[in-house]
Amino acid sequence: MEAKDKEKGRDSLSVNWLVSVLIHVPEIFALNFNVNEHKFKFSYMLNQELDEEKFQNFKGVLMDNLGAFEHVFLKGSACTLVKKTKFNGLTLLEIVREIKTISMEEIQIVNSVVRDFFYEYIISEKTEKLNEFKEDLIRHEEFIKSLTINYSSSKEENIFAFRQGGKVFVFDK
Repeated sequence: MEAKDKEKGRDSLSVNWLVSVLIHVPEIFALNFNVNEHKFKFSYMLNQELDEEKFQNFKGVLMDNLGAFEHVFLKGSACTLVKKTKFNGLTLLEIVREIKTISMEEIQIVNSVVRDFFYEYIISEKTEKLNEFKEDLIRHEEFIKSLTINYSSSKEENIFAFRQGGKVFVFDK
């Protein structure tokens, strides 16, 4: 019975972690955490069709930033895939990281580069009210920083989370 409770606790930590990231970083459209493949996917939605030149510039800067982070903090490299998919005037931007752990610093790097390149085009929840919840945001950031997701101990194979209408939805695919 005790082992089941520990397992449920770990599983709910993964879900809570994803929810906290989405609440704390409103620009992220969706997150996907695939335990079996050791991959974490950030998705952003842009309200324009992204041309190839701007995409390649973005990709280069993102890879340089993540490479510097990996060199300093991870002492090795992680496979990163950056891709775009166009939909009738919109672009879905996906950053897939092969990782052993994920940190708030890594999330901030990805989000900063996306914001620097596409701030006016990012489709995100309205953030005017975020200052009202500053204390909650600080708590979420502390929670995110305190946790790293342990792939080998998580039972959930593929967790998908997204934000819509001010709510965060989490699915175990």
